[in-house]
Amino acid sequence: MTDPTNADLVARAVELLSGQPYFNVATESDGQPWNTPVWAATRGGLSLYWSSWVKAVHSQNIEKNPRVFLTLFDSTRKRGTNNLRCLYLQCTAAAVVDPDEAQEAAALLYPGEVVELADFLAGGQKRFYRAIPTQVWLNCLSERELKPSTVKMRVEVPLELLKAAT
Repeated sequence: MTDPTNADLVARAVELLSGQPYFNVATESDGQPWNTPVWAATRGGLSLYWSSWVKAVHSQNIEKNPRVFLTLFDSTRKRGTNNLRCLYLQCTAAAVVDPDEAQEAAALLYPGEVVELADFLAGGQKRFYRAIPTQVWLNCLSERELKPSTVKMRVEVPLELLKAAT
């Protein structure tokens, strides 16, 4: 495989961000890892949003430790054909507390639905969460391209170029 250009990497990352609604959110607290799938949406400038229950393990972990790791991938691909089809995002996450931002998140996550923002703010039992990537990678080899000597399986996506493209 020839090395992809930055434009290729950004285009593929944008394709995955816009076409894969489920993200895996990995969190950690007190040394215990936790991973959960969430339905998510991306807003321009590379802000990633999802909603969840305040008492969910991953939500409580984010309150203690805002560092999260997200993955999203094209699960329809056959094994061995996943070249550049998984996006890895190291992020900082937080609950959305601003009502205006919560309204934006609601519009992204629940388009056309009536959402009671009070359920997602202050005393509500749910929250909108926002993750901001600090580093992003794509897998650069498919399973069929791996050799016993393979070490590098991911390539970094230029964050500023990706932000500008979203």
